[in-house]
Amino acid sequence: MIPTGIPLTPTPEQLTVWRASTPWQTVRSMLGLVIICFFIAQLAVLVVAGYIDGDMNGTLGPFDPFVTFVGSLCLSPFLMVFFFLRRPKLTHSINAHPDPIGQTTHALAGGAVIQSTQPTSVRHHIFRSTAPLEMPRPKHLWLLFILGVTVSTACLLPLTLNGANVVTVLLAVVIVLPAWLIGFATPVFAWWSITSRHMGITMSRRDAEWILVAGMLSTVPAIIINSLVSPVVLNGLGFDAYEVGSWGEGMILFLSAPIGEELSKAFAVLCLSHLIVSPKHGFYVGSTVGLGFALLENAQYIFMALLSDYSSISYFFTASLRGLSSIPGHALWTGLSGYAIGCWLARDNRLANITNSAFVTHDPEATWILYDKKGQPVSTAGWANIPSDRMIRLVSRYEQYAWSMPSRPLTGILLAILGHGLWNGTSWGVGRLLADSDSILAILLQLGWLVLMVLTLWFCILRWLPTVVLGSKET
Repeated sequence: MIPTGIPLTPTPEQLTVWRASTPWQTVRSMLGLVIICFFIAQLAVLVVAGYIDGDMNGTLGPFDPFVTFVGSLCLSPFLMVFFFLRRPKLTHSINAHPDPIGQTTHALAGGAVIQSTQPTSVRHHIFRSTAPLEMPRPKHLWLLFILGVTVSTACLLPLTLNGANVVTVLLAVVIVLPAWLIGFATPVFAWWSITSRHMGITMSRRDAEWILVAGMLSTVPAIIINSLVSPVVLNGLGFDAYEVGSWGEGMILFLSAPIGEELSKAFAVLCLSHLIVSPKHGFYVGSTVGLGFALLENAQYIFMALLSDYSSISYFFTASLRGLSSIPGHALWTGLSGYAIGCWLARDNRLANITNSAFVTHDPEATWILYDKKGQPVSTAGWANIPSDRMIRLVSRYEQYAWSMPSRPLTGILLAILGHGLWNGTSWGVGRLLADSDSILAILLQLGWLVLMVLTLWFCILRWLPTVVLGSKET
């Protein structure tokens, strides 16, 4: 006789779930995933290159199926690992309820036993995990970044000053992996922690991780556009996209990269529109997609800095400047697109028809209580649906100077492309003007221009942020 399966009882409303607090778990899981996505992005270029530019010399053709085959073969295991890591997570909840005909002792799977002072009945519930996103405090991540970059630079400095010997090479080999991880990842997670803890956006961990992953995956079409499509188009127009300092290289930087990258990120935001329930949520989704994109891009830049001749100096400046400029820049530019998409969704009551996971709507499926190692509940101030007091104090200073956010997707995307293009274009232009000068003055001018761009970026952030936090209408 074939046993009949017992159906699961429906999950009760307002179910309370206790779970150990693990704020660093998201950081660890995303670190493993970013390495997988890094290889996926690089190998995806080979798959497409076989159809467009088999020898990858910047000219159309030849068609090389072998390149596509090898790329697909190498890509397959990384895709399988990716889907395995992103499989749905289930939560098993066990609840005891008073029951006159129940028992006082219940044996559970795995050898655990529940004892109660009065008769109870035990009910098991299995449901898709909707645990809220937990992030380490921003100050802890920034402290890790500062200390990590400082120690890594000091450990790499002997190799730069004294050249290669047994001690310097061994020290560099030991420190290079931690330096790479700290340099490219910690500033991204620090900015993500700030937006997640202080903007008044409460979201399930799985949904928030998918937003960051979508940003990582948006690098795939962007790399294909910048590495294959644009060089072929520019070379067909008579420009050499691979010549350093040429107009071809410049057009890759201030035309192809801004257009391709911002369109790719905006498409990722649009694919996540089911998580956008207000313009402010649109900004959060967009900025997190931008951080995911910056996470993968930063990994490549830090890797190249560690392989350079003056690795310690190059690593220090690359990690520091990107942590304070390019990473929040990507978040801001895609945040503009996300906010505009949120405004578009808010029109004509499109948001009313969206079904969302727990902690996105006002009717969560479960109440989660986190506890520490001692079994005591921890603070859940980071899950508030209103901005933190610290964020309110910050944006209130600039509220009277606030700029209006774009409310139409096309306007938001064009602003993102313009900001990105000006950033890349002016950097390339200043570098091209000073390329023939090796004087200290030329170096100081380049550094001065970088500082000016960083200050301009922060000026724009402080002008737009009050509108996002205070002035957005949750419609």
